Amino acid sequence: MNSQHVNAAARYGTTRHSFRRSLPTHVLRELPRQEPEVVAALRRAEERLREMEVRSEPVNLKRITMQDLRDFLMAYCACFMAVMAFIA
Repeated sequence: MNSQHVNAAARYGTTRHSFRRSLPTHVLRELPRQEPEVVAALRRAEERLREMEVRSEPVNLKRITMQDLRDFLMAYCACFMAVMAFIA
């Protein structure tokens, strides 16, 4: 292994392990940092998300119909059969 490859890789991280030593230098380089504008936009988006009310209204158990129950049981049974077919 040439010394230039080892020296370049050593700049970006340790190459004491034989696997890391075998990797090309572009794999060991540092990850790019985000620009300040991107970081600021991400922070603004996180703040807006915290301020938003994203929860739905609570479920009223009196409004559950027989069709809702049938749909749930059909989906449950279909998933159960799919899992059983996968296991078998």
